[in-house]
Amino acid sequence: MTVPETFQAGPAPATTAGAGTLAAVTSRIQRPRERVPLYLDAEAASQIADAEAALERAREYDEQHNEPDTAPAIAQHLRELEDRAEASKVVFVLQAVPHRHYQKLRAQCPPTDTQVEEAARRAEASGQDVLPAFDPDTFAPLLVRHQLLEPAVGSDEEFEAFWEELSDGQLNQLWSTALTVQLGVTDPGPKSELASETLRSFGLS
Repeated sequence: MTVPETFQAGPAPATTAGAGTLAAVTSRIQRPRERVPLYLDAEAASQIADAEAALERAREYDEQHNEPDTAPAIAQHLRELEDRAEASKVVFVLQAVPHRHYQKLRAQCPPTDTQVEEAARRAEASGQDVLPAFDPDTFAPLLVRHQLLEPAVGSDEEFEAFWEELSDGQLNQLWSTALTVQLGVTDPGPKSELASETLRSFGLS
């Protein structure tokens, strides 16, 4: 059995009869984390969809014509592209910072005069008075830098060099996840019915 890459087994959480003291509750707080996979070989990743479409066409052609099959060679090429993309994958782990820390970081990145003016013009046109809370150009790398657990960062200069090399899409993956992990609400929802059925089927419920 292959366990999905996103699954990470860990010790079962301790159960308590009640909340106890606030100090005990505080000691159990775990700030949210998210994993962000970035595929650094963008060329291989972008060619996969084209190769999949070509493979579909080749299989249909091979089924309809009495000629040497073309699908196997394309399938091999697709697998090589997938292997290249997978080998280039780096998983970034972001963890929310304490809320006071977040507020201090945000205060370091106030919106520029231009951003405030543009927001004011949009508000006048729409009737909604919404001013920007920060300058995303400076706040995005600052928040990601402070949330980043993995890979380890050797220095601020090293992180700045990394950030400058990202494409808009790669940057947005990290930035949007940073906001989500910081501002999102952790709620696991109801217990999994699928897990309950599985446990019952093995007599483990």
